This record gives sequence, C-alpha cells and structure tokens, in this order.
Amino acid sequence: VILGGASSVGQNGMCVIQLAKLSGLSPIITTASLKHTDYLKSLGATAVLDRNLSSSALATEISKITSTSIKFVYDSISADSTQKIGLDILAPGGQLVVDSHPTAKPVQDKTIIRVASRLRLPQNIELLETFYHDTVSGFLEKGLLKPNNIEILPNGLAGIPDGLARMEADKISGLKLVAHPQETA
Repeated sequence: VILGGASSVGQNGMCVIQLAKLSGLSPIITTASLKHTDYLKSLGATAVLDRNLSSSALATEISKITSTSIKFVYDSISADSTQKIGLDILAPGGQLVVDSHPTAKPVQDKTIIRVASRLRLPQNIELLETFYHDTVSGFLEKGLLKPNNIEILPNGLAGIPDGLARMEADKISGLKLVAHPQETA
C-alpha cells in the first residue's frame, strides 16, 4: 500500500508506484485525491482509494481488493496522521516506510523505517549514483518511468509567493511547481 500516491514531494508516491510496477509487485494499492485515479492507474496503481478514509474504512476497502495481509506500507506523506494510518493497516510484523522522521510509535512487532535516498549522503553515493545512472536514466529513456507533472511559475523567483499561496489554499495537487531564477524580472 502506498499512502499519498499523487504526492510530488519527498520520494513521491508517483515514483514509488512506478517502481513497484516495474518490480512486479501486485496489487499496488494507493491513497490519493480521487481526481487523480486515472493518472495513477496509468502509472501502475491497481486501485486508488480516497485519501480521506479512516484507518478502519481503508482496511475494509483494502480487504475488498486483496485477501493478502499488508506487510509493507510506503507513506509518501509521512505526517503523524498518515504514519498512524499506515501502522493501523499493517499486519503484525509489517513494515512502514517513511521519508521523514518517524513520529508514530510502532506496535505489535511492526517497524518503521526511514529512507533517506539523498544522493550526496556518504552512505548513499555509490548505490544511488549507479541506480540513477544505470537504471533510472534507462527507465526514463524507454518511457518506463514518467517524471512528475510540473508547472513553470511565471516571472521566475517573483512567482514563488503566488505559488506558495496556491499551495496553502490546497489548489496544487499532483504536480511540482518550478521557478526559473533566470526569468526573474
């Protein structure tokens, strides 16, 4: 299960969905705003469930899709509330993967793993340089991995305050905002 499948931050849910598909995992169940259903399914999601479902409602919907217990949850949002949901839907012995500092406390032999796939961390350089150079670039060239949708902000750096206001008003979803500093007036 991938919490936040339309997320475009951190390790981002959209990338995780695609990598799960390329790895042969199935089913790939994700939560998101339902307006992103068709797009997330085009990336490889088997099912898209409403991100606003409670833990119990989410568990019920997941049980309609698979009878397999949930051993792994990737939380691309990694807020305290989503970490708790991830732990709630995990089977005993399962693993919750987050990309920020864990805030929830694991229970019932469930574990929380923080990934930090930042390329320049000393322990990541050899693995991730090879992964990005040899694997990801090939996936992009072959169209197997699609980059995030983006929106270029007008007026370079001067466009950032409006972009932030739109984010605060929850008007940005499923894409990254990009400012080109060289376009600043």
